[in-house]
Amino acid sequence: MNYLKKCERLKIVDATCGKGKTSWAIQHMNEAELSEQFIYITPFLTEVQRVKKSVTNRKFYEPTTNDQNLTKLESLKYLLEKGENIVATHSLFLNIDDEILKLIFLQDYTLILDEVMNVIEQVPIKQDDIKVLLQAKTDEEKPFVTVDDNGYVRWNHRKYNGDRFSHIKYLAYTNNLIIYNDIAMYWTFPAAVFVSFKDVYILTYMFYGQLQRYYFDLFNVKYKFYSVDFNIEKRKYELIQYVRPTQEEELQELRENIHIYNKGVNDKKDLNSIGEETGAFSSSWIKRHLADKSILKIITNHAYNFYRNKCQSKTDKVMWTCVKEFEKKLAVPKAKKQFVEVTCRATNNYGERDTLIYFANRYMNPVTYQFFKSHGIKVDEDLWALSELIQWLFRSAIRRGKPVHLYIPSSRMRELLEKYLSGEAVAYFEEKIFKDQCKR
Repeated sequence: MNYLKKCERLKIVDATCGKGKTSWAIQHMNEAELSEQFIYITPFLTEVQRVKKSVTNRKFYEPTTNDQNLTKLESLKYLLEKGENIVATHSLFLNIDDEILKLIFLQDYTLILDEVMNVIEQVPIKQDDIKVLLQAKTDEEKPFVTVDDNGYVRWNHRKYNGDRFSHIKYLAYTNNLIIYNDIAMYWTFPAAVFVSFKDVYILTYMFYGQLQRYYFDLFNVKYKFYSVDFNIEKRKYELIQYVRPTQEEELQELRENIHIYNKGVNDKKDLNSIGEETGAFSSSWIKRHLADKSILKIITNHAYNFYRNKCQSKTDKVMWTCVKEFEKKLAVPKAKKQFVEVTCRATNNYGERDTLIYFANRYMNPVTYQFFKSHGIKVDEDLWALSELIQWLFRSAIRRGKPVHLYIPSSRMRELLEKYLSGEAVAYFEEKIFKDQCKR
């Protein structure tokens, strides 16, 4: 797995949300020589349109199904063959194949990736089915699949037309399917993509705590951190050597603007009492209480009490979340439609929301955690959880420098946020980056 060595071409542009990463990227594309070709990848279609409108010195094309009755993936290949500048979404880019990989390499593109992607995912297959698959034989007594020394699954039964393992067959043919300890399978985005570009820029914040960082470590993909700065004299954004991501004065501004609910002296009830356990509001904790309507009612009533009575906010100012599968059960009364997914990032669509409710306690999937651990990669679950929380928070009015009120009943997540605002978590984060930067 450790076949990727290059570092300088892969740049992590790590800066707090709203500090100008996307503005720098648009400026960079506007100022670059016309001979330089770009692929800009973003999570949202709205951002696709923003790039197309904002980059004025070159035309960007969006893969579409309207051209010559092509699929979007075929349209992407067509645009690559022509050497056009391309803007597309994460979901399309994740379907990249060997043919696209070769086209990218031959055309010498620069990649700008707006926010990290879901570069590794557990495949939906049960452990018993994995055992059956590993033992299955063809009519010629050959195994359906074989597993190499690195855990990659190879599909051997080319005549297989069944439904039970059809998704496994497809993923195995892409050469990106890994089996872990015969209990789980993982699809991984082809790491070779990141060394097929002339340059790669990943725009994000707290990369060191994110899943894509562990994926890069898994494949020994080297990267270097940079920061964005606005040069007042030149009146332009600049990419500079990595500096502190959050200065003390910026933390002070966040401390002043993020009002975390805690029980007041005149409060009869403590709305946080429901989340005192360390594991409260984790997925497993919520699943244990799904059948208890009284607990669910307490949770949702607390949320309504918070935004309607404590904050006296209108419904359209509310932004609430939980793990997607629990959305209906934990729906906030009269604010059901104000749900914003817990994994949401890289969008400005909720910048007017200033009353926030966070019904989550994030832990990495335990099998995924053990998968990384088995490859010698230590995962910091608190840093990962904090980075997920910060990304969600910065979808709200806080990214515009406006005050927000936050109800976060999970004691663990609340304490992580308080450490972040105190500077303790930021100092830890910086130390990790600087040590890592020195190693590279």
